[in-house]
Amino acid sequence: MKGPRKRTVARIALLVALPVIAFWSFPRALGILLPALSPFLGLTSALATHTVGITLAGALPMTALILWRRRFFCRFLCPVGWVSETCGKISPQPWRGYMRLPRLGQGAVLFTLGGALAAVPFFLMLDPLALFTGAAGTTAYWAYGLCFAGVVLISLLFPGLWCGRLCPLGACQDLAADLKDVVGQNRSEGNGVTGDARRVPRRLFLGLCGGAATAALVDRLPVAGETLPLRPPGAADELTMRALCVRCGSCVRACPAAILHPDLTPPDLTGLLLPVVRFKTGHCLDDCARCGEACPSGAIACLPVAEKNERKIGLAIVEHEACLLSREIECGVCAAVCKRGAIFQDFSKDSYTASIRIDAERCNGCGACLAICPPRAITVVAKTRAANLQAVEIGNRPAVD
Repeated sequence: MKGPRKRTVARIALLVALPVIAFWSFPRALGILLPALSPFLGLTSALATHTVGITLAGALPMTALILWRRRFFCRFLCPVGWVSETCGKISPQPWRGYMRLPRLGQGAVLFTLGGALAAVPFFLMLDPLALFTGAAGTTAYWAYGLCFAGVVLISLLFPGLWCGRLCPLGACQDLAADLKDVVGQNRSEGNGVTGDARRVPRRLFLGLCGGAATAALVDRLPVAGETLPLRPPGAADELTMRALCVRCGSCVRACPAAILHPDLTPPDLTGLLLPVVRFKTGHCLDDCARCGEACPSGAIACLPVAEKNERKIGLAIVEHEACLLSREIECGVCAAVCKRGAIFQDFSKDSYTASIRIDAERCNGCGACLAICPPRAITVVAKTRAANLQAVEIGNRPAVD
């Protein structure tokens, strides 16, 4: 077998082996750290959340390397770029007229950064690092794998199109290098700036303004669905969550209680694959804040454990007719397990009955009471609906002396 053919066979074997290895043995630490290297995710997260956290700190060294050498990350470190390049080398050389297409990736980057100024970034899901970590291991393999397969198909049919014209991370690196060239040219030539250099600030202005204006309009739209889902503690408001979350699945993998799941049945497509809390296997642990630590975009705030426990997932609501106390059966395990002292037993001297009362100020919706309740008479509702449901629950509670 000739040398070039051997290399082609080796590339095909590695291309097949890479997703298999990733699916079966993807390290949790790599899933958390890899997206944090993206300057696109880091800068957008900082603009949208108005905070400088670990996401931006991880992207700063990579930004320095990008300024030193154009597309450094794409050339040496990007796993999606390696797959795309391999597919391009395997594919026959077709007509390459598509390479004259405009750089749509740059437009997506500027539009996203402009939207982030109004807390509604748009194209974070297209970041290749988020796409790779999402495809490499969560319970929703098919959804993430489908997106990754789309990149592979584009690379096979149109070699170079994804990396050169569509990838937002690559476009972000090009923009950084272009700005560096403009600054250097201004210093060396005074005010004499070429036509190519003038277009860079113009693109920046138009893209940022367009994204910010569109985000301001989107921010006024109502969120679809009457019943809001439970989000992890420290999650952004629903509209910002839908825009800021990159659906990488890092929080799902990081949760030791396995109560976070990608939402496969949202009321509308904007909520697809967002993390939702389901208390089927346990509850939110008081000594854990891993979901915020794992989030690369700031959709879930990275908080100390004590502050995380103060953030409300929702509010526990008791169905008194199903409660064992209403059947005159001694129980009270929910009050015993609540570490915040949010659950009380009230006794009525008139009816000589006991009932459960939940303090909305203390309850953070961790779900510990839900999991231990024998008749499953406790549910946790979203924090935005908690006030109304609490009023109904208080009105239906038996009178207490």
